[in-house]
Amino acid sequence: MKGSTVWATLSHLLWLGILLAGGAVLLTAFWPLVQEIDRLERQKEKLQHEAAVEQSRSRDLNLQLELLQSDPTYVTRIARDRLSLGKKGEIIFRFDPYPLPSDREATSDK
Repeated sequence: MKGSTVWATLSHLLWLGILLAGGAVLLTAFWPLVQEIDRLERQKEKLQHEAAVEQSRSRDLNLQLELLQSDPTYVTRIARDRLSLGKKGEIIFRFDPYPLPSDREATSDK
């Protein structure tokens, strides 16, 4: 009776070893797929973020286009600010922007 329990224990251990070996084989077979899925999910998140940024930019540009087409005050402001246009007899003064402390340090290093 004692001998049969040893063989039963060994049989259970053998089945456990076979099960673990099968699990290891499945894991090594599917691990590259799991990594590929993870990479694709990260890429999807990145693309979704880029799409959201571009949608926001598109909304801003559409608003700017609408203002350029319908608001003469906006058109006047853009002409004065970006194109340095002024009314007849007007003198336009342009000043360089005041450099930030980090900009001053970069120019003093040169």
